[in-house]
Amino acid sequence: MSLPVTRISMAERSHRLARLVADQLAERQQPDGTFEQHSFYAPAFAAALWAQLDPALYAHQIEVALSALEAEQQTPRYHREFIEYGLRQIPGLSDERLNAILRTAPTQSPDVANWQVLGMINRYLSLKNGAGKNRKLINWLHWAFIRMRYWRTPLFWDRRGCFSGQYHAFCAALLTDSPEAAHSIIAAKANALIAKLSGDHGYANLLGRGAGQSFGAVCALYALSEHGFQTQADAVLFRLENAFLTTGTLPLNLFSTADLPDDPGPATPKTPGWYSYNRHDDYLAFAGYWLLKIATTPTAPRPQPTTPKLKAAPIAIFSNATYQAQMCLGGKRSFDLTPCPVVLSGSGTTTTLLFAPTGGEEDAPSLYGPASIPLPATSDGKYFAQIRKASRTKNTVRINFKLAGVSGERTITFEDTQITITDKIAAKCNLLRLLVHHDVKLVQTTKQQLHAPDLGITFKADRNLVIDETNHFTAAGSARRVVALNSDHVTLRICWGTDDV
Repeated sequence: MSLPVTRISMAERSHRLARLVADQLAERQQPDGTFEQHSFYAPAFAAALWAQLDPALYAHQIEVALSALEAEQQTPRYHREFIEYGLRQIPGLSDERLNAILRTAPTQSPDVANWQVLGMINRYLSLKNGAGKNRKLINWLHWAFIRMRYWRTPLFWDRRGCFSGQYHAFCAALLTDSPEAAHSIIAAKANALIAKLSGDHGYANLLGRGAGQSFGAVCALYALSEHGFQTQADAVLFRLENAFLTTGTLPLNLFSTADLPDDPGPATPKTPGWYSYNRHDDYLAFAGYWLLKIATTPTAPRPQPTTPKLKAAPIAIFSNATYQAQMCLGGKRSFDLTPCPVVLSGSGTTTTLLFAPTGGEEDAPSLYGPASIPLPATSDGKYFAQIRKASRTKNTVRINFKLAGVSGERTITFEDTQITITDKIAAKCNLLRLLVHHDVKLVQTTKQQLHAPDLGITFKADRNLVIDETNHFTAAGSARRVVALNSDHVTLRICWGTDDV
């Protein structure tokens, strides 16, 4: 019999992780207060973590971190909102010192939900220190703007029309921490969706920008634990603990077992889930802060809330005893949409990632260009399909795409022990191009059949299949590609168990 999940045990586990992170940050801190790799907000969150954990023990680290922030050049990429939020979590930090650090740096205020919510929360925190009535009015108007522009019950957009599990979780965590009643109402609804995404496997942010990153995991953990989703919170905490045990740190991406290299980027394949603005020390300090908050925030026991229905939501979740599949059906860029479902086989701590999150940023070169998206491509490798529309009817998802000027369709049907994927297009090309995670052993048993023996999964097609072992990358690392070469139609059934129908 397993031990019951209690708030105390989660608090102790979170505190232990927070202490490990704090000590690691102290080791990584340079004499001038900065960190080994360039960071945007690590000194602010590290100082907040150290000051709340043990201000006497980490007094020197706190002081040199603040000095580094005072000396920092405020470039156009200066993360004002994140730095201010971290500083406001340092007990006893004077307004004079805070203002000396922030100086005249403007807010970034990009058109994304998490930055907007963060800016609003910072303004709210300043109100507690006696800011004027005008700021209260501005905050009320800002909240109304956030509700109108980004909130679509039960989810926050990342950017308008685009969903990210990671940044939805960050918005939920910030609003969960707010004492404002209006924020609490929205936070409760947002957290119910996080619980549905997390299930009992503990991967809270598999969809959209930032898939698999520790940033979203710690936000989800805090939000879930505060709203009474103890089973889901325990699963997320297990993933964080397991990542630390495996890597000796909290990696930027929880699916990565390799240390982050000194030169992360597209030239370094050991950088799964990396975007150009990601920094390991930023995420490490950010995670430590939220882990300590989980450990030290008192929460009264709450009944298990209900999870939401998603009939009109632009995301689809299919869960049963065999697998969980998640998809984003709307978005603007490759990392927003899910042409192949993210599929987790099994349940609980033994859950295995079958089809990993794909895509990545396009603002800078990355490992995840158009060729990495699991959609059809021309046989010569010059053209790759682009999604035009995605829709859902009950247990079926339809994706319309265009490849080299020719329209095609992908249909995905989800059943209890089977997922069926059909590609059709009026031209000969390479179909499917599905990416199976590198941890899954895949064996070709016949020309039209593959087997994953460790998972009891069989791939059965009506066309010949090829396993392409060339370096392919997902947000969870390398993968092998399953392709139906030079075809205009293919139906693939992914079957759990021994059904040979």
